[in-house]
This record gives sequence, C-alpha cells and structure tokens, in this order.
Amino acid sequence: MKHVPSQARVLSQSATYQSDSSWIAGEMERIELLMPETVRSDARDLLAYALAYVERYQGDVLQLEHEWDFLYAALLQGWRLEEYAAVVFLVRGLACLADRSDNFKEATCMLHIGIDASRRVNDRQQLAHFLNRLGGLLYAHGKYRQGWHLWRQGMQLATDSGSAPGLWEPLSSFVHITDIIGCYTDAEWFVETLQRTHHSNESDSLAVGLFVRGFYARLANNPQRAYDDLTDSLRLLSSEPRTTTTLHSRQLFMLVVQAELERVRGDYSRSQQYTETALSLANIFSDRYTVATLLIDQGLFTFQQGQLADTHAAFLRLRDVACYVKAPHPYECSRRLEQYLADAMDRASAYVASQGPLSEREIEVLALVAEGFSNREIAERLVITTATVKKHLEHIYTRLDVHNRTSAIACARTLKLFN
Repeated sequence: MKHVPSQARVLSQSATYQSDSSWIAGEMERIELLMPETVRSDARDLLAYALAYVERYQGDVLQLEHEWDFLYAALLQGWRLEEYAAVVFLVRGLACLADRSDNFKEATCMLHIGIDASRRVNDRQQLAHFLNRLGGLLYAHGKYRQGWHLWRQGMQLATDSGSAPGLWEPLSSFVHITDIIGCYTDAEWFVETLQRTHHSNESDSLAVGLFVRGFYARLANNPQRAYDDLTDSLRLLSSEPRTTTTLHSRQLFMLVVQAELERVRGDYSRSQQYTETALSLANIFSDRYTVATLLIDQGLFTFQQGQLADTHAAFLRLRDVACYVKAPHPYECSRRLEQYLADAMDRASAYVASQGPLSEREIEVLALVAEGFSNREIAERLVITTATVKKHLEHIYTRLDVHNRTSAIACARTLKLFN
C-alpha cells in the first residue's frame, strides 16, 4: 500500500503558500526574531528557517503549534525539492502536533510524507515512529483496522531492528496506545514484548505498558495486579531522567497513573483531584482526543461509584469536547453516558416512588444543602437541632438511594423536587 500523496497533489497543497513570496519573506522576518543568530544570513530560504526553528523549539508544542502554517509550508517545499533528510527531521519535530491539528488531512499528509521520506533515506527508527503516530491518529478518527495495522507495523519494525520502543514518544501517546491495546490479554502481550526489548536507559515505554496492563486489570476486577503494575509504572517514571522535551508529557502521564492508582486504592476524592489536574494540563499541552478520553474514564468511574453528580459534570464536558474532536469514540461514549444517567434517574424515580415522597421539611433541608449551608447553619435557619438535620439527611439519602450531599442534590434536581 502506498501511504504518501503523489508529487502533484503535494505541490497543489503547498502552492498557496509557496507562490506568495511576500508571505514567505514576512514569515521569515518574523521567525528570525524568535531565534536570533540561529540561521545564517545567507541561508534565507523557507526550509532553512523551518529546520532551525524546529531544532530550537523541539518538543515545545505551543511554540510549534503557533507556527504550523509556516512549518507545514516548509515541509511541503522540502518534499518538492527532494530534501528527504530535512523532511524526516521536520516531520520528527512536528509529529507531536498531528493529534492537535484541526486539519486531519494536513496531519495525515505530514505523516505520510514522513513515512515515505524515511524509507528513501533508510531511517528505520523514524519510519517506526511515523507509522506509530499515523496508526494512533487514524485509530482516533475511527479508522480502527487501518490504524491498528499501522501501529502494530511500527512496533514490529522497532522491535525487529532492536530500536528502543521509546522512540514512539509513548508518554505523549499513552491514550492512543491504551485504546489500541483494548483488553487485558493484549496488554499482557504488550508488556511482555516491551520487556524483551527493554533498554536500561529508556523506561518510558515500559512504564506506559505497565500502566496499560494495570488499567485493564482494574477493569477486569483484578485489583492486586492493577496495584502492582501502577506502582511499578510510577517507580520507572521517577527513576527516568527528565528532559525538557518530555516534561509536560511526563507530568500529564504521571498524574493519570496516580489517578488510576487512587481508583484502585478506593480513594475517590484523591482520584478526582489527580484527574482534574491532569485534565487542566491536557487542555493546554495535549490534544482533544486525550482530553476526551480522560473525561470518558472519569465519567465511567464516577458512575460506577454512584457519584451521579460528578458523572453528569463529566458528561457535559465530554459532550462539549466531542463536538470538536470529530472522532466517533468520544461521541459514542458521550451518548452512552447520557443514557446511563437517564436510566439511573429512572431507577431513582421508581425507587423514590416505592419509598414514598420526601416530606416538606426534608425538601426544605435539601434545598438549603444545595445552597451551600452547613448542618449548623441549616439548624439555625429552621430553628431545629443539628442532630435533627443529620436525621433528615439520613432519611433523604435512604429515600433517594444516594450516599452523599452532592449526589442527593443532583438526584433531587433531576426529579424536580426543587429548582
């Protein structure tokens, strides 16, 4: 299968930029301010500037992302000029933006070009990297079979050549890896493969593999296996030297591992704290698919724990993100969470009907809870004791079949017991 566009197609896509000499000159003049003394004064061409810029800001997704049009135009020029080594270098530096780009065609075209260029210069390591990236990108956009085969092809190429699997940048693609693996059995195979090819100075890939196996162990109701894998993953991450190119990815991934570990330990509050921090970081430095996947995991976990208010909050955020991701999986999961919530509320309504309605006093107490009043403040406003308030809340929890104030408020609002 040929994975790269024809020369004519590539040139037609780059014509808009490359035919506008004034745009190129203006971009180079502006870019030069961001990297003084990096480009020789006699090398005033688009490709030279792009190479220097990517080298200077390698791994800085925000700086690279802001200059996407300029760098993509340079990449296409390099391809047209058959500067294949330069093309490989550019795609290597820009691959981290593939999942963040709002233009799926440009992102896939970039990786296709990188694949072809790496074959032409016989760079097997980068070929494995680009195949892996393209596989994850296609998988995220619903092209499951094609994405899975390309991802496996890249992994096989890396292991056969004895290259460190970490060349895939697993810390930044751990979400795609987890989705592609898909189940505990495949996760076991994945970890075994990584252990056979593990390099003593490169532990990121194994840390991701252990996380994936731990994640699916929890879903398979094997908490001890999950705990062991997640703690081992954290140990590897803590011992690995930190570099500026992986700092944000490492921070995000460690937060996700810690959140998953707290889920296994049964500490709901701390798992939520880690997840929220991870989401904040992912919104800045990662792609929308990663954000959507973290929200999916959060929504499903909170629902399993009976925390319907948190499930509803995760659903609303996921629904908003899914509108922009343009990938089927987040959209389908959003619909599924919505149905789960509707079914749960139907069951709650039926349960409340069987238990009898809340009394006027209980509704009054719950309405004050919803406004943020403490038990003592509620007692003062209603001229009752705090013990009576606690007793009312116990009756409310029993009749609504919930376990805390937040879930009781969410359930009561859904049942329209108050505004």
